[in-house]
Amino acid sequence: MLHKEYILLLGADQYLRERAFSGAKRATDIPVWAATEDAVRKLNRTFDNMLSADPRDAESLLSAIRAYSAQGWHPRVVVPLNDWTVDSANAVNRALGLGGLDADTVTNARNKYDMKQALVAAGVLTPRSRLVESEEELLEAVEAIGLPVVVKPYDFGGSGGVVLATTREEAVAGLAASKAVIAQYGSAFNILGDKYLVEQCVDSDDEVSVEVLCGAGRAEVLAVTEKYLSPRPWFAEVAHLVPSHRTGDAELTALAVRACAALGIDRGLAHVEIKFDADGTAWVIEVAARPGGDGIMDQVERAYGINPYWLHVGSYLGNDLLDVVAAAEPVRTSAIAFLKAEPGRIEEVLDGKPLPLEVRSINISAKPGDLSQAAKNWSTREGLIELEWDELFGEKTWLPVTTAKELSDQIFMIGAGETVGE
Repeated sequence: MLHKEYILLLGADQYLRERAFSGAKRATDIPVWAATEDAVRKLNRTFDNMLSADPRDAESLLSAIRAYSAQGWHPRVVVPLNDWTVDSANAVNRALGLGGLDADTVTNARNKYDMKQALVAAGVLTPRSRLVESEEELLEAVEAIGLPVVVKPYDFGGSGGVVLATTREEAVAGLAASKAVIAQYGSAFNILGDKYLVEQCVDSDDEVSVEVLCGAGRAEVLAVTEKYLSPRPWFAEVAHLVPSHRTGDAELTALAVRACAALGIDRGLAHVEIKFDADGTAWVIEVAARPGGDGIMDQVERAYGINPYWLHVGSYLGNDLLDVVAAAEPVRTSAIAFLKAEPGRIEEVLDGKPLPLEVRSINISAKPGDLSQAAKNWSTREGLIELEWDELFGEKTWLPVTTAKELSDQIFMIGAGETVGE
């Protein structure tokens, strides 16, 4: 029987990750497949084929892969593109002898407590933290770490269930709020959500993410992304801009590379989140062993003219593209910002007015009758805009946030007298 190969992308059919298909096509000339739980009812015609399998579950994937193997089709490698598929992709890669990340690396990248321990062991500055299950353990952790603290699930993402607490009472309420988010979304994302992290608060909204291409014994920073956060006590990401004015900061670059090495990430793109405190000290908050989400990769592509998914997939294929990254230079600024209606019941959605020239795309997800809440996480957005400027900013600009606010106020009409509390 003729042996035929394909690349299997996990999470590539997720909204704002569509460019992964194009990047994979540049990285290889073999077919590019994806997976979804019911490929008959959820067929995505972008891909050359789709497996009927849960992309988050290794056994489901292996069963579907083996069925196609009987027809002569075999994966060359399985590539994860989001948090929920890092474990399953690498379990399949190991089971089939296709390489992939080390098992400890996957654990450290998904379990935020283990991640912190790995960073501390490597001498990387990261907030102190404790793992808790109960209210009693929570209060013990607050006493040990000191207020303020951040409470969050140890294995979730998207700012879901991440809450600031400045008092013991707020910490208790924050744990309850975090548990409520897990109760609502945990099964959909196939996470346990049985433990929570109590973490020292880096008292700052000055935050970036660093997109790093990792290799064996070497890594190169592709881009630094400026991040914009919602009002406290939440930490929702409301906009991302590439390149940050901090691009080229050698200390920042070295810190991001050290963080990836501490977790043992030796292939693919990694997403490193870093905060700066009042005196400018950089703290590593989290490290993810996959490309940045929220459309950040699209902004990197527009700013640098390089499809980051090409680098990510190529790295999993064993291609050395680190010199490409080292030579990359931004030629423009690109941003994504999320539309946010004022809290309340949306009565009308008014779309059709002329848009600012810098707006490259707009997507409105809310509709009349929807209830708008305070910006808590990814689930409380009403849409997005993408923006572009033919210049590089030498200092932090608030244009993505102010433009999104102005457009949101024009588009979403909230019913009089109806508000939604936090």
